[in-house]
Amino acid sequence: MESNRKIEISHSFLEWNPKEWNRLVPTDSLFQELEFLVGLEESGCIAKSDWVPVIVTAKKGKTLVGVLPAYLRKDSYGEYIFDFQWANAFHRAGIPYYPKLTVAVPFTPVTGSRFLFDPSLTNHEKHVLGESLLAKLKEFGEKENVSSVHILFCKEEEQRLSESSGFAPRLSHQYHWFNKGFQSFEDFLTTLVKERRKSIRSERKKIGETGLRIQTLTGDLIEEKHASIFYEFYQDTHSKKWGQAYLNRRFFEQMVETFKHRLLLVLALKPNGDPLGGSWNFFRDGFLFGRYWGATEYVPNLHFECCYYRLIDYAIEHKMERVEAGAQGEHKFLRGYETVPMYSSHYIYHEQGRHVITSYLEKEIQMERENIAAYNSHSPIKSLREG
Repeated sequence: MESNRKIEISHSFLEWNPKEWNRLVPTDSLFQELEFLVGLEESGCIAKSDWVPVIVTAKKGKTLVGVLPAYLRKDSYGEYIFDFQWANAFHRAGIPYYPKLTVAVPFTPVTGSRFLFDPSLTNHEKHVLGESLLAKLKEFGEKENVSSVHILFCKEEEQRLSESSGFAPRLSHQYHWFNKGFQSFEDFLTTLVKERRKSIRSERKKIGETGLRIQTLTGDLIEEKHASIFYEFYQDTHSKKWGQAYLNRRFFEQMVETFKHRLLLVLALKPNGDPLGGSWNFFRDGFLFGRYWGATEYVPNLHFECCYYRLIDYAIEHKMERVEAGAQGEHKFLRGYETVPMYSSHYIYHEQGRHVITSYLEKEIQMERENIAAYNSHSPIKSLREG
């Protein structure tokens, strides 16, 4: 494999063929599918936020066998694994922190495969190829005078792979819902402590009394108009939170045009049929990912219904394995989502900076492990609390 393998770097997802690329994407990593990445590029979202694609690819003959999609960055916004303190420390020391390289899906704090491999490769072959892809990326970074390379929201085995190439591991956490073979939403509620069961039933009952009609839309039920409806919801959320809206209307339109088979929309309608709020979600096989939420009017508990309960309903009905609802999440924790570790890896070119950050991360990892254990020991899920 080594003798006729060619590793190169390209700078646009538009150069690639979806069938060729998507063959390498595992089922739990749908945000690495080419249609999603092309949507971010073609809509102008990544260009506006200074994400410059640096796509490391490996071919055996004419066959694509490995991909490591990365980005050249001038800031850290839209990454969700925060390194602003590192950047400030570099600045105080008179050392440039930007540009840097980030291996992640822009604006998407979701765990997934960062290294995409031909599924026919053995684990050993994947490891060797992964090291070669990383070496090419590090070489590119050195030529571009970047400060560092960051692999965010990667899988645990990818963190181990990167450690063998000199990367320092980092740990954070999110909240995910796991299907334990539930037959109904009530079946799921029986796994929670009494006060949480009562609270969730009350929240759902109150939504039922509002007169709102809530739809769950997939496939051909999703129409062109839904792109504009949900973009307005998305804009409304960011204007209220004073956050930066990374995505534009064209991105939502492209997702309906090219990625509709991965969309699951939860839409709340007023009694007169006008859209009021909803959640924009993605799914593939056994995995469901909540991404964007918004509402033009405040209705108590509507967020929980659209972003959590309806997704759990759908996952149970379709025997899906897991529901993820993005970053942050005290609300998720209280509604039966488990606290789980999230992995990232970091390579610092500056020797002294690397030593300081690695030392910091060792302490942070221990703290995060204790945090995860503490959260789950107080979980509303009885088996976690008791175990």
